[in-house]
Amino acid sequence: MKVDLKQGLSFEALKQSSYTQLEHASSLKGLLKPFKGKGELEDFALQCRLLEAGLISLATDTVIPRAGKYPFSLLPIRLTQQKSASGAVFLRWRRCDRSKMGADVWAEVLADSRTPTWMLKDLHALESQRIELNMQISLIHTIARQANECVAKMSSADQVLSDRLAESFTS
Repeated sequence: MKVDLKQGLSFEALKQSSYTQLEHASSLKGLLKPFKGKGELEDFALQCRLLEAGLISLATDTVIPRAGKYPFSLLPIRLTQQKSASGAVFLRWRRCDRSKMGADVWAEVLADSRTPTWMLKDLHALESQRIELNMQISLIHTIARQANECVAKMSSADQVLSDRLAESFTS
């Protein structure tokens, strides 16, 4: 038997229009090119940080409120945001009593026979949305961090060159 995993009745997944402003505000088309120095890399890192902030805003201002509405508000779990050690903000499932967190909490609710069958597709769609947004946030966060590390390494290389050239002139 083939199971239709399309969303159910209650959860409205993000559509392309939700991403349009983010898409136009910051493009990663310039990622695979030779950067003309630290300034371009710093600008690129800033673009990534702005895009990351936009994705986090989309998650916290749109997805979390949707997940908190009826009928999801009847469940013993909530979709929340959590800041990681790296500084990125991710969506996490949490029990209402705060005793446990993570995707296992979602899986337990889905497996629970008390969860109405009509909610299962919506819960699946919500979890898929959470996974997708977390992946996007993680990728952009990592690219920004790498760009900033590259700027620091270039600064260090510049200093080594500058020191060596200064030495040449004083010798």
